[in-house]
Amino acid sequence: MKKMTTNYIFVLLYQLLLIITPIFTMPYVIRVLMPENVGVEAYVSSIVQIFTAFAALGMGDYGRKVIASVKHKQDLKVEFYSLYLVQSFFSVIVLMMYLIFTFYTEQYQMLFLINILVILSYVFDITWFYTGQENMKNIMIRNMVVRLGSMLGIFCFVNGPDDLAIYVWINAATLLLGQLVTWLPLLRNLKGFAFDGAKARMHLKPVMTVAIVPIITLIPLALNKVILGNVTSALDVGFYNQAFKLMTLFVVFVTALSTVMSPRMVKQHNSAKKEDFERSTYFSFRYVALSTLPLVTGLIAIAPLFIPLFLGNAFQPSVLNLQILAPALFFSGLVGIFGLQILVTTGKNKSYAFSVFIAAFISLGTNFALIQSLGSYGTAIAYVVFTVMTCVLQAFFARKYFSIKKMIRQISPYIVASFIAYLFEAGTMYILTGIPSIIIIAIQIAVGGSIYFGTLLLFRDPLLLKGWKILQSKIFRKTFEER
Repeated sequence: MKKMTTNYIFVLLYQLLLIITPIFTMPYVIRVLMPENVGVEAYVSSIVQIFTAFAALGMGDYGRKVIASVKHKQDLKVEFYSLYLVQSFFSVIVLMMYLIFTFYTEQYQMLFLINILVILSYVFDITWFYTGQENMKNIMIRNMVVRLGSMLGIFCFVNGPDDLAIYVWINAATLLLGQLVTWLPLLRNLKGFAFDGAKARMHLKPVMTVAIVPIITLIPLALNKVILGNVTSALDVGFYNQAFKLMTLFVVFVTALSTVMSPRMVKQHNSAKKEDFERSTYFSFRYVALSTLPLVTGLIAIAPLFIPLFLGNAFQPSVLNLQILAPALFFSGLVGIFGLQILVTTGKNKSYAFSVFIAAFISLGTNFALIQSLGSYGTAIAYVVFTVMTCVLQAFFARKYFSIKKMIRQISPYIVASFIAYLFEAGTMYILTGIPSIIIIAIQIAVGGSIYFGTLLLFRDPLLLKGWKILQSKIFRKTFEER
């Protein structure tokens, strides 16, 4: 339990850093590069993302599960290199295809050339090894340093609209550097190479099954944006993409939870510890509801003031985009539980892939139906449809491992508390006029947070009560030691 808590803290710190750095850099970059260049960067990135999905192969989810299942240390080296052999084979092929695409592309060719570093970073990505080992400390500390270096580089070298290529290079180079530094402790610990062709072939089929998920996910994540850019303009892509980035920034708590819980649940499932597995599942439901629902209502409430303040008045269309996208935070959290923590853990890879496949094509149809009349708002609706449908389908396939009635009973207090908090947050904006937006937003957050946690305390929420007891015990112990 102590190891899991330590891992969670380091993952959460890194994820919080992912929030903090854009809060500093995004307003600066948007004002320096201008909305048109921001839209171009978003358009290029969405195409690059198509190649990275093929390069990643879904190895993160499958590799983490396999590494977590290794019981003897002597088998670890063979298992790792067998998995990496599969990953490197496909990612190098994707790299070659990307090079061909780049040399035959005339528009934005320089930006595509720079993004070769992004494809290379996926060739060397072994994050799944550390998460499977439940050893996140080293990798997170190294990535924190690299991330801070990236932020410093942006402020030092990106000074005008002509520096778009420099901005893309800084992001791509630091991503690659972050992957390369994770190899140093691994090579030191494993000491040598151990390839097993038979094991690699054994991993091939399940890897390809899981790989369908990130490839199909390209439809709501990247292809819909490419379609938006072709039907409307790169500027419209920029409006949507900035709202999407802001929404995904706040998924940190869920990301940290899934990263830490998945390996632990693999061990619980393999050891036939049914009660522990169920306890972990229901804990995840509560945690996702606790952490995402107030963010959903909070983002909807503060978006009208926050977007102009944070991104500038030129990004006014991003307000409604963010409000539409906000509910996807909660459904993405549930998808992490149903998909990664249950279906992948229990070996139901086909059900996992099928649910994403169906949801993605429903999302694509929604995008085509709405994009002509609604523009970026249609793409935002299509993404929410994707998360909702994925959640519903995966819940159906995972129904054997949880009770829907118990889940609803557990998350309902958080729904009520979030709705009450939203009413106060929205009311605050209408009552307070004539004062700076940043002060109104701060008051909205303070009022909303107080109402939310106060309501949960009235409900005697077990997570809050447990956290309060832990805090009390630590304060008491510290006071006792000082005496």
